[in-house]
Amino acid sequence: MEYIVICDFDGTITVEDTCTSMAKKFAKGDYRKLENMWIEGKYDAAHISQKILDMMDVNENELKDYIKSIKIDPHFKDFIKYIRENALEFYILSDGFDFNIDTILEENGIDGLMSFSNIITFEEDKIRAMFPNKNEECAKCGNCKSNIIKDINIDNKKVIYIGDGYSDRCASKLGDHIFAKGELAHYLTNKGIEFYSYTTFKDIIDVMKKIK
Repeated sequence: MEYIVICDFDGTITVEDTCTSMAKKFAKGDYRKLENMWIEGKYDAAHISQKILDMMDVNENELKDYIKSIKIDPHFKDFIKYIRENALEFYILSDGFDFNIDTILEENGIDGLMSFSNIITFEEDKIRAMFPNKNEECAKCGNCKSNIIKDINIDNKKVIYIGDGYSDRCASKLGDHIFAKGELAHYLTNKGIEFYSYTTFKDIIDVMKKIK
């Protein structure tokens, strides 16, 4: 197959959203009000993300220990084995943070995967976020997955897209084959866009074996 495989991270590779989970655990205040302001379009994603990070009372080691406890899809390792056996080009695109991605992949013994995400650094008692792939013309997401796909798919391969949430809406439309669950599946259904429903990566593997 001549495909490029694009995969979301939070709620897709992981069984829960790491950003939401760490906010629930460490944020001192009602971070949900900020999330609602973002959903309502009052502030862009980068602004809201930093505001939530500012509410968090946690150091780097404490956060790393907590993030390590977040589980991944039980069949994701099998999926990566399938990807490598078939020499498929694979990228993780996330509107979450590099720290969470790197920590979880390392904890599960998974290496060699390329990812594009937002970045966090630890400065004394503060967590600072950077958004190197933000689309200034849109800003609905901190990490513009659509632009990244256009930049990395230099051979114009067909796209397999895997996702579950709000940040996958625009980018998933670039997929020739879309795998969706959760909020993304609801959105695509309402838009009349065809997709494969999945629960775990085993479902995705089974379908990908049939895709030509």
